[in-house]
Amino acid sequence: MSPSSFGLEDQVAIVTGASQGIGRVLALALAEHGAHVALVGLNVDRAEQVKAEIEALGRKSLVVQTDLAQVSQIRAMADRVHSHFGRIDVLVNNADWTGTTPAVDVTEEEWDRTLDISLKGLFFACQSVARVMIPQGHGKIINLGSTFGVVGFGDKSVYAAAKAGVHHLTRVLALEWAPHQINVNAVAPCITETASRQNILERPGYKEWAIGKMLPIGRWNQPEDLVGAVLFLSSHLSDMVVGHILMVDGGWTIH
Repeated sequence: MSPSSFGLEDQVAIVTGASQGIGRVLALALAEHGAHVALVGLNVDRAEQVKAEIEALGRKSLVVQTDLAQVSQIRAMADRVHSHFGRIDVLVNNADWTGTTPAVDVTEEEWDRTLDISLKGLFFACQSVARVMIPQGHGKIINLGSTFGVVGFGDKSVYAAAKAGVHHLTRVLALEWAPHQINVNAVAPCITETASRQNILERPGYKEWAIGKMLPIGRWNQPEDLVGAVLFLSSHLSDMVVGHILMVDGGWTIH
């Protein structure tokens, strides 16, 4: 499928957590298919590197340093992107925070940080961008969920709760905003090989268990495996997809 098939030329997309890992790959993919991309997060230096890569593709980019645990900063970010580009067509809520702590040892600080970024921040990013999209009469919002929002996984209680919340929040927002031609959907990957997930991937015996028993496809995700789903849900090709949780999990949840 050619880049023009997605109809993203000169669309304006926001990607949170865009400086590395999944967010970086998704931001570059959107740019490769014609979108201008606002890169949102705390690490400005890495985001500037991604911005340079996007501009090398002939697209426009904007770095907006934002603490996604702070609602005031989220609202200011949406206002800045709207002011800079004049529109917001796509929001990809990629940023999250996770710990790997047994439930009996989870601290209030870990609980608050996980929920503040992975659920509260996501909601207010959706809200802030929807306030632009509703007057426009169109928009696409893609939230990053997780396999662990569907099935249990040890030592991920808070993260799993947040991602289950993301899934159901996606459905409710989709119901509210579909009359405004705003599609809200989620992409839910299994564990994806990024630098931030190495502490899990390198656990003794984890690879053998995950790939041998939980992933019928025989491997875990790479960030690039999420590109097709996000491009589809960002595009006109998904105009009748509303409130869907698209599992990109190699078959983990069909057990």
